Amino acid sequence: MTARERRGWIIVGAIFVTMFFIWGAINSGAVFFVPVLKHFGWTRAKLSVALSIGWVTGGAAGPFIGWLADRIDPKKMMVTGATITGLLWLALSRANSFGEFLVINGLFGICVGASTSIPVSLLIANWFEHRRGLAMGIAFSGSTLGGAVMTIVASHAIVTSGWRVGYVTLALPILLIVVPLIVFFVRNRNSTEGRESADAASAVPGVQVDSASYELPGLELSQATRTRSFWLICAAQFFAGSSLGLGPHFVAYLTGVGYSPTFSATVVSIYLLMTTAGMLLGGPLADRFTSRIALTSTYTLASLGTAALLAAAHPIALAVSVLGAGFAGGALAVQTPLVMIESLGVRRLGSVLGVTGIFYTIGAAISPIATGRIFDVTGSYSMAIGSFVVFLMVCAFAIFRCRPLGHEQLLFETPAPSRAA
Repeated sequence: MTARERRGWIIVGAIFVTMFFIWGAINSGAVFFVPVLKHFGWTRAKLSVALSIGWVTGGAAGPFIGWLADRIDPKKMMVTGATITGLLWLALSRANSFGEFLVINGLFGICVGASTSIPVSLLIANWFEHRRGLAMGIAFSGSTLGGAVMTIVASHAIVTSGWRVGYVTLALPILLIVVPLIVFFVRNRNSTEGRESADAASAVPGVQVDSASYELPGLELSQATRTRSFWLICAAQFFAGSSLGLGPHFVAYLTGVGYSPTFSATVVSIYLLMTTAGMLLGGPLADRFTSRIALTSTYTLASLGTAALLAAAHPIALAVSVLGAGFAGGALAVQTPLVMIESLGVRRLGSVLGVTGIFYTIGAAISPIATGRIFDVTGSYSMAIGSFVVFLMVCAFAIFRCRPLGHEQLLFETPAPSRAA
């Protein structure tokens, strides 16, 4: 293992811990839904608006975050975003009005995106080439493993001391562990290290590479937007986000079909453990079978797992849903950026993540509100869940129709001038 590879794996470890606590806190949000609802007396649709606003602000800020990540050191973004995220959890623990919940959750969307998804994907894409899927899977698995752990921690804090103390327990690890870890261990791959791959390729007989002019492979954003793959990925992102509507309602849904709050929180933790398994295995599967085939299969599995949720009152159906949808949810997080790399390259990956993320966040912002409204009107989540099944199958078809980077680059090749007869 070279010095560069060792450095890359150290960074993966630091990112794992970062994702563990930042996204672990976000993923534990379902256990706060009922306590906050009872405390303030809001409707489920109203609380869903506050919890979903982060998707709107995150989506709106995504293109700028991606553009910035392509041009400055992602480490600076991560430190700033993580620090503000920790302070926001403390602020949420003191919130006393719907307006405060709305503003704080809106800022979450921006700061969590700036400290995790986009800069993390860019860092790993730059540091790794041959085992990129594995590295991405290990790093991203921290988010769901953290969710599994922090769900239990937060649930215990809520039961013993109330939901306000629960929010404090989410804030402290981010401020005391994550921020110092990023400062001391995370850094971007510099231009000298970026040329090592080109230098290595030059040492192979028959391969000519000018390391001085080494550039990351891929399309500029303006080129990417002219490809079929880009818009198919955007469509998949929108419908994938639209399938997340049950997220904040999940514990409420399980208690509504007969399970206890404690058991429901345990189910959330098991679901997140399965999501962790999906993240760890989803990357290697993409490395072996291509990202497009892996992600198409994962979306199909997600639709089947979601369909099983319609019969969640039966423990076997609930287990099938947790195993299938949980695994797929983790694999999706890893395989989606890998499909973007496979079809559009890494040259402007940050910008591509930011722009395509708009479609994801639009769907994710609308879906929980619509889900809450459907329940308020019909008294059931069945119609919403059935819609999610259809959305996920649309995602599978869209990704299957994506094309590899080499094919998309043919659109921009200058044809050779024809010779006069």
